[in-house]
Amino acid sequence: MPAPQSSTHTPSQAHPGGEVTAAPRITGVDTARGLALLGMFSVHVYGAFTDSGPPTPAWMLAGGRSAATFALMAGVGLAFTTGGRRPVVGRGAHAAVAVRALLIGFVGLLLGYASRAADLDVDVILAFYALLFLIALPLLRLRPRTLLCLSLALAAAAPVALHLLRGVLPEPGFDGDPVLSDVFVHPLGLVSDLLVHGDYPVLAWTAYLCAGLAVGRMDLTSKTVAKRLLTGGLALAAGAWLTATVLLRWFGGLRHLWRAEFPHTPWRDARNEVLWDTPDGSTWWSLLSRAPHSTSPFDMLQTLGSAAALLGGALLLTRCPPARRALAPVAAAGSMPLTLYCAHVLLLATGVLDGSPDLLYGLLVAGALLFAVCWRRYVGRGPLEALVAGGAKRARRAAECPGPAAECPLPATAPPASEPRKPQNP
Repeated sequence: MPAPQSSTHTPSQAHPGGEVTAAPRITGVDTARGLALLGMFSVHVYGAFTDSGPPTPAWMLAGGRSAATFALMAGVGLAFTTGGRRPVVGRGAHAAVAVRALLIGFVGLLLGYASRAADLDVDVILAFYALLFLIALPLLRLRPRTLLCLSLALAAAAPVALHLLRGVLPEPGFDGDPVLSDVFVHPLGLVSDLLVHGDYPVLAWTAYLCAGLAVGRMDLTSKTVAKRLLTGGLALAAGAWLTATVLLRWFGGLRHLWRAEFPHTPWRDARNEVLWDTPDGSTWWSLLSRAPHSTSPFDMLQTLGSAAALLGGALLLTRCPPARRALAPVAAAGSMPLTLYCAHVLLLATGVLDGSPDLLYGLLVAGALLFAVCWRRYVGRGPLEALVAGGAKRARRAAECPGPAAECPLPATAPPASEPRKPQNP
């Protein structure tokens, strides 16, 4: 049942003539994206392991899951901008998505210079994100069920393909995050990095995008859909995690990974690393890993489930007015993730408060939430989001009407931004 205007809202809708118009945002979607953003901040500030050896709480809780949620939410957003539950896919939509991808990739490659100069251990995701958008172009017409099946198939099979391809394709000819000059100096290395060798290999991470596209084609104002996302996501995450644990602990997986990854480290000291450090993929046993960013089938499935559960939980939680008001700053941050993501990388690159992670994380969170609330209230869309959306809108119009503006027919009168809303029980 549609939500009241003060809580959750419908995604974009289409004019009769094919043009897509923006409708009010869905609070739960922005909240899930905002929580993923804060989780990514924590991983980048606290790192993977403490000085004494154990993994950090940030790595155990948000490692891999935050980035996976970002990728899934990219698919949700892409579904919204191409018509939501009633897809409007044509030359204009393809042009808009392609320009959106190019602009995000351009920003990401520029951000790579700051990351390389400061030698950050951040692994900027935006260039990978952009390629995901381009790969999504032929997927926009698929039905949600087909997209979900494709997502699960990729999560299970793509890690095996990556293991094979990494032994065949040469390593990229650069260290660190990709930058703009790599497009001209190392074009093949850049493609190899984005598809196979990088930290977010697009060949496998398309699974998250497909799942997000499927979710974005559903009625996210429905309480039933939110419950299914929460329960189904939790079941998938728990099942993948427990299966990997059984194979690692009872069938020798841990020992095999230890011999391949840490042959000169005593077992007592290496156990945490084997469980939680990303394997280099030198052995087939790495496909049993459940470590963050290991890109094994079990890592892919449990992070995919975690992302879906987070979105479902956020959709349910924001149906309750007190919770929605409490989470409003997080939702505001989630409405401008590109701006805040770039800002946090630039701040980390300055090296400020390097020795005080608690203070640094507090500064990042407080600054992001305060900026987002103020900017959204007094300006609206985030600055980088407005830049990308403006470019996509112009590309759509140019593709739909390539002739002079005077010769273009006026679009049909737009229908209301959403159907009449009825009260709902939170």
